[in-house]
Amino acid sequence: MSIKKDYICVSPFVNLEVHDTSNYMCCPSWLLKLLPGDVPLNDSFNSDNANTIRKSVTDGSFKYCDSGECPYLQKLEKDKISEGPLFHKNKIPEEYSTIIENFKKGRRLSPQIVQFSMDQSCNLSCPSCRVELIMANSSKIKEVNLKIEEIETQFSDSIKVLYITGSGDPFVSVAFRNFLRNFNPKKYPNLERIHLHTNASRWTKEMWESMPNIHPYVKTCEISIDAGTKDTYENKTRLGGDWDTLIENLNFISTIDTLKIVRTSFVVQKSNYKEITIFRDMMVDIFGNRAHVYFGKILNWGHMTDSKYIEEKVWDESHSEYEDFIKILNETVPHQNTRHNMYEFIYDYKSII
Repeated sequence: MSIKKDYICVSPFVNLEVHDTSNYMCCPSWLLKLLPGDVPLNDSFNSDNANTIRKSVTDGSFKYCDSGECPYLQKLEKDKISEGPLFHKNKIPEEYSTIIENFKKGRRLSPQIVQFSMDQSCNLSCPSCRVELIMANSSKIKEVNLKIEEIETQFSDSIKVLYITGSGDPFVSVAFRNFLRNFNPKKYPNLERIHLHTNASRWTKEMWESMPNIHPYVKTCEISIDAGTKDTYENKTRLGGDWDTLIENLNFISTIDTLKIVRTSFVVQKSNYKEITIFRDMMVDIFGNRAHVYFGKILNWGHMTDSKYIEEKVWDESHSEYEDFIKILNETVPHQNTRHNMYEFIYDYKSII
């Protein structure tokens, strides 16, 4: 019987990702059931779909979760180790057990973690993400601002973590940038942390100093890079990016003392897999023990042709560079600073920390 039956994922009880036309309780590539986007956010978080997902992670079936993409389920099934939002049913922290009991009693829930993903604005056009540059027009900016107001009205008292953003870049989005610059902590009395997810191309000293009210709360971040060299970054994985500016900004970010965890991510594909070791070493060199380097398989969000996806899907056994990929991967990921969702390709699962 699957080990999953003894564990529970708390993410659906506390997490809400707000997207353009729908909402999620986890990364859309990890959770295969979405929440309605045409109702108030409070109703979406307490919808039939939401409760169905919660039941699936309490009954041990996890039937809406993609264990081939979720790194936490992969690690649990391969290494028998639970991390992140996964807890053994006999060891659930009290703060979560209370929420789960409220759910079982039929009470409405409010999210503790809210992710702003309703604006895709970004200054880069990365092939792993999109086929063209996306920037919100004035009409879209108004829509995003209204959604931020709805979040504040419905959830400001319950929010402990703000995650900005999983859809674009927080420093490029006009709405998100203004929100951060004008952030009012009094609206979020229980806020503990702001997590910034960015490509870091605009995270300069000047930008950072323009939003002083968020400084005490920015304790974690994710920086998406996908390259270990200037050529790959500028010409293959980060079209429109400037490597020298990136490195300058990374060195500045490393001086921000409130940051306790710096997750740097790398979408693995044919275009860059030979640089994963270079990338890992570089991130550890810049951020030291704060560096959490994440390698994730490239996904087709519908923006790539099937043939292009097959070309980049270097972990497919039929791929001409599969053996090279396996060798490099196994030389890189057995490292305390490394996380990934490719356990099935690791020779000795027990060596992964």
